[in-house]
Order: sequence, then structure tokens, then C-alpha cells
Amino acid sequence: MNAAARSVAVSAALLSLVALVLAAMGSHLFDLKGFRELWNTASGIHLFNAAALIGVSALLAHMSSPLLLRGAWLIILGTIVFCGSIYLHAITGHAVPAVTPLGGLLMMTGWLLVALALMHKS
Repeated sequence: MNAAARSVAVSAALLSLVALVLAAMGSHLFDLKGFRELWNTASGIHLFNAAALIGVSALLAHMSSPLLLRGAWLIILGTIVFCGSIYLHAITGHAVPAVTPLGGLLMMTGWLLVALALMHKS
């Protein structure tokens, strides 16, 4: 496995671990004060992106694509920003304006780059 694929795979595995820990904490530790639906949204998106990134890392292991790699890192960053801001909102009750949409935009851009990389003939 090349370095790019390995770094995305490790990041995806760590995102998965954190998603599972936070899902458990949301179920057992935090009093979410009516924000459980927000927490569940963040958990679902977090785990989906982490699992999908394992697939992206497998693609990176077989194709050298700077566009695919950029897309992966935007998805990773976007997941952290988007889901992290929602987790924070659910725990504290306070939203951080403009942060959640920025994370969503980063994830969407990342997935668009992945799609473009896969459509590009190599």
C-alpha cells in the first residue's frame, strides 16, 4: 500500500473509532437536552464518511491521483468540522455560526473531487 492510501486508511480508521466512541457516549454519558436527533445526525454522517473513506483508500492504493487524494482529505476535514460542530452544539446547546455549513461544503467538494477523479481517464 502506498503512503497516500495508508494515510487515508489510517485517518478513516481513526474517524471510525471516534464515531463509535462518540455514539456510545451520546447514548450513555451525555445528557443531550433535546439534541439527540442532532447527535444522531452527526454520528450517522461521521460513520458513513469514515467507512466510505476506506473504499477511497483502496482506490488510492491502485491509482495515483492527486485529485482523488485531495478529495479524500477534504472529506476528512469536512467530516471533522461538520460533525464536530454538531457534536459541540448538542453538548453545549450553542451553535457555532457558519462552521457546520463550511464542514458540509468541504465534504461535498471532497466527494465531487472523488467523482471527478474516478471519471478522469488515467
